[in-house]
Amino acid sequence: MRGGRLFRYCATSAETSQVSQAEKEFASMVGQKYALGVNSCSSAIMLALMSVGVEPGDQVITNGFTFTALPSTIMRLGAEPVLVEAEQNLTMDLDDLETKIAAFPDAKVLLLSHMRGKVADMDRVVEICDANGLTLVEDCAHCCGVTWKGKQMGYMAKVTAYSTQSDKVINSGEGGFITTDDDEIAAKIIYLSGCYERRYGKHAVRPADDLCEVAMAEMPNLSCRMNEVTAAVMRPLIKNLPDRVGDYNRRYESVVEVLKREAGDVIVVPTQDERVGTVGDHLNFYLTGLDDEQNALFRQTAVAMGVPVSWFQSKVNARWHVNWRKYGSPTFDLPQTDAVLKFAYDLKMPPYFADEDFPEFARVIAYAANVAAGKVE
Repeated sequence: MRGGRLFRYCATSAETSQVSQAEKEFASMVGQKYALGVNSCSSAIMLALMSVGVEPGDQVITNGFTFTALPSTIMRLGAEPVLVEAEQNLTMDLDDLETKIAAFPDAKVLLLSHMRGKVADMDRVVEICDANGLTLVEDCAHCCGVTWKGKQMGYMAKVTAYSTQSDKVINSGEGGFITTDDDEIAAKIIYLSGCYERRYGKHAVRPADDLCEVAMAEMPNLSCRMNEVTAAVMRPLIKNLPDRVGDYNRRYESVVEVLKREAGDVIVVPTQDERVGTVGDHLNFYLTGLDDEQNALFRQTAVAMGVPVSWFQSKVNARWHVNWRKYGSPTFDLPQTDAVLKFAYDLKMPPYFADEDFPEFARVIAYAANVAAGKVE
């Protein structure tokens, strides 16, 4: 701030650039060869799709339950989203994935979202992609700290996008990373992100200079770089992520314990595959045995008592595929997804709350569910 070098390429070297050092630390954290900092996860997804060859008119298979940024970014490239059903545990339905692959044989890319850190059977995902010639791109926006078989999520894809937006466990206000082990993709995304001339020398983690020279001549400049302040904010959070994951999970378990004990016949908290190492930064649950009127009463009661649960089928929720149609996203009938989301809710687990706050708001949720079910007045 004192020196005024807020633009990464104004740094005197890669060693003195906050962005460059954050990329180095993030690559180490996720266990991949390259990491590139950009201004948002949407930008990361866009560059990831471009780097694997998505062009106007292509079909990209993706989740029917995810954040609006995914279909929006696919459409931004002039491509068409193909939406896949969600399971009861909020992961992609892999049986329907195979159905969609058969129905859309021209699709060559799977953009797989792990919404709220909910992870499908990744071994089967890779098998399906390999068998059908699909390139796997992972949206790990919600997966910093989440693991598959003990390794940080994202390593099974050709290229992966991460978020450091305010709702994420690495919070820089806004920002994102693209990671890959592929040398050519790394060179492409450096220049796509907004590198120019021979500024690749300001990147601490980069492929060989000859590949960067090729990318410099071929790639457009989309100017979605991360700035020095953003990187400086996040670097301590990259370093202490393992400790904070433990805190998140301890608090999450205290909430789930209350919900099961006080409203276990009305509230269901989805569980994860045993191969997933989770991060409890958001609470997702759904109500069972209630009708539409009771569902509405639950929301009204919880919000009135100060717990702003977010309903996935709200007309303004950016994660319900029906709302994407407002900006022209292709219409897909996803009855299974709709049935899951009809009674499903989302709530951030704020890291700045005290430990004792978590069981308290869990009791409010349990009480609201019991009111809706007619168990208490």
